[in-house]
Amino acid sequence: MGNTRAFGSIRKLPSGRFQVRYRHLGRLVPGKTTYATKAEAKIYLASVETDLNRGTWVDPDTGRVRFADYAAEWLDQRQLRPRTRETYESQMKHILATFADAPLNSIKPADVRAWHATLAKLGLHPNTVSKVYRQLRTILGTAVDDELIPSNPAHIKGAAKESSIERPLLDWGDVERLAAAINPRFEALVWTAAASGLRFGELSGLTVGHIDTHESALRVEQALAFQKGSGPQIGPPKSDSAYRTVIVPDEIIERLSSHIDQFGEGGPKSLVFTSLKGRPLLNRYFAPYWRRARTEAGLDGVRFHDLRHLAGTEAASAGASLREVMARMGHSTSDASLRYLKASEARDREVSNAIGDRMKRSRQ
Repeated sequence: MGNTRAFGSIRKLPSGRFQVRYRHLGRLVPGKTTYATKAEAKIYLASVETDLNRGTWVDPDTGRVRFADYAAEWLDQRQLRPRTRETYESQMKHILATFADAPLNSIKPADVRAWHATLAKLGLHPNTVSKVYRQLRTILGTAVDDELIPSNPAHIKGAAKESSIERPLLDWGDVERLAAAINPRFEALVWTAAASGLRFGELSGLTVGHIDTHESALRVEQALAFQKGSGPQIGPPKSDSAYRTVIVPDEIIERLSSHIDQFGEGGPKSLVFTSLKGRPLLNRYFAPYWRRARTEAGLDGVRFHDLRHLAGTEAASAGASLREVMARMGHSTSDASLRYLKASEARDREVSNAIGDRMKRSRQ
């Protein structure tokens, strides 16, 4: 029986360590490092031969691209809305501070764990840490898909999961006090946010033509956002799921009609909610009015977004299914909508207590 030709070659260096080389597609490929013993070098060659036979081999040269260069390309290739891109770039800073110059194939699980441990020391909110970690994991996962690295070194159990933040649950009495306390130009904005669940950018991007007075409906087709270097910009909503039509109570349509009669400027394409000077209403402009109103209403700490939380909870309490809540709120995943269904459990307890009281009165 003839001798089987050995895969690759091993040579001893002057340093006493062993170097491996093997041929692939007519090219001589050196090992990714040197080895202390010849046995270790043989084990490495055997693993490379196995990967080649299985089709899982990754050329070590391809993974030598700088993380910062690959991350910039990754960001450019994603179809991101301006505000989302700003958020990604802000998160990316915490990643580049450690891995900017590191070749992709040099990042090890231990490096990711050490980096992750430093994020908490920066004073970041735990949910922000989770978001930043998820971005790193996604980028490295794409590098695996691109066959630049053999596996994703970011696999810390539970690191990507955000904790649920309990927010104050408003009621309609709170909404009434907030609306009464705020500048009259924004009174209808408060009521509409609480009844429709539209995001602030969706509300500030709402035009007169988006209001269907006959069907008592609001069409969400665009959103207003601040873009660095350009200022206020009208663009698409947050996601494809955010394009929707939301039915609102007749009272809200009446309030919107009165608001437009008093503050409206222009035709169907004019914005419903604007600043006191009639300019696009940015959150940074509106925030001082909101802070003063919540203080006067005795609701310090309440965010404008909590009005959206009320709308989602009310929908769930009224019997809306998970799919119906998702459609109404413009959610692309069920995670966010589930919090409203959970919050409605408090209302379910009230119903249960009322039933108990009726039972007692009936027996008496």
